[in-house]
Amino acid sequence: MMNRAQTAIADQYVVALERRKNGGGEKSYTSYLYNQGLDKILKKCGEETFEVCIAAKNDDQVETVGELNDVLYHVTVLLCFSGVTLEMVMADLNRRCQTEGQGFDALVRVIEARRDSDDAESYTAYLFREGLDKILKKVGEACALLLIAGKDQNGEKIAEETGDLLYHLMAMMICKGITADDLAEELERRSGKTGNLKTFHTSDHTT
Repeated sequence: MMNRAQTAIADQYVVALERRKNGGGEKSYTSYLYNQGLDKILKKCGEETFEVCIAAKNDDQVETVGELNDVLYHVTVLLCFSGVTLEMVMADLNRRCQTEGQGFDALVRVIEARRDSDDAESYTAYLFREGLDKILKKVGEACALLLIAGKDQNGEKIAEETGDLLYHLMAMMICKGITADDLAEELERRSGKTGNLKTFHTSDHTT
């Protein structure tokens, strides 16, 4: 079932895909990224991922939510560029979290439930015991693996590594007290109307 956060992410994907197919004019930042090519898209994915880590360490929740949305936007552009669907990514996340057909906010709740687990074999519980620095380290590692998969244009690996990155970003969200609704609200705020994104966090370009 679609939920608020996943619906907002799906809307973003639809717009990015439309820009991929039809362009968006000379002022479209998304079209600019596509025109610049794969290396530019990968560079922006890396930059935004490390910026969200810095914001989280600075304990700035507003900035963290904004940077998180920037990561999602640029990863979405990478997915569209590479022909990878959101369904492929969600399938990996559901496999990873041992859920079936769950939406984004349901996956957040699963991670929240496992955060305080006494299960010594729970990777999620281990992450939270280790704390924010460990989670951010794994975010960085997941991003690096995504960039490698993206450079190779391996669709299956891109979906898998995107799922891994999103999982660790969700863990970061929970660690920082950021909810799926916080994420959705910022995504929706950037949307001028359904299917038409506003400018993203740090750019004065239109999408």
